[in-house]
Amino acid sequence: MPQMSPETFDYHYDRHFMAYVKKTNDLNDDPNASLEAVIRGAQTTSNTLLFQAAGQTWNHAFFWMSLSPEAGTTPAGPLADAIIRDFGSHSAFCDAFVKAGSGQFGSGWCWLVVDRAGTLSLATTHDAMPVWIEGKVTPLLVCDVWEHAYYIDWRNDRGSFLKTYISERANWDFASVQYSAVNGANQLWSYPQ
Repeated sequence: MPQMSPETFDYHYDRHFMAYVKKTNDLNDDPNASLEAVIRGAQTTSNTLLFQAAGQTWNHAFFWMSLSPEAGTTPAGPLADAIIRDFGSHSAFCDAFVKAGSGQFGSGWCWLVVDRAGTLSLATTHDAMPVWIEGKVTPLLVCDVWEHAYYIDWRNDRGSFLKTYISERANWDFASVQYSAVNGANQLWSYPQ
């Protein structure tokens, strides 16, 4: 994939993501709990180390699902209609996504989300925070805006990385399944156990 070099992918997946998975497994004392339950429990008990490791594990796994092996796909069906309804056009959505992610101060995530009423919006979260933690929105797509996601290939040009992600590598099939799951047509994605 020309938008993400093998070096970036290996560094990101093998060094960052797998370190979060290992740390989550080391800190978690309930191997039968879903990762989502581990994250909620760690937040409730103020277990910051577990919350950070588990949140990063979940966010990264969702990011892998948000990447498409097919270049240049676009949304279709009800999700495409919702993007036009809520952003004006697909192009306007892409511009807004890049602006939101570029404006995220420091490390974090840029999300396309849907609320309970079916309205799409963009959200950013800091550090390990999953966007769904407060229960107000469901994530459809996410782009990692931590420097390890783009710095090898893009240096400090986060905006170009985001533009390439949203126009070339966003997994719209995955986002569409998430969108239809909000209405009960499919199962929402959860971290595999």
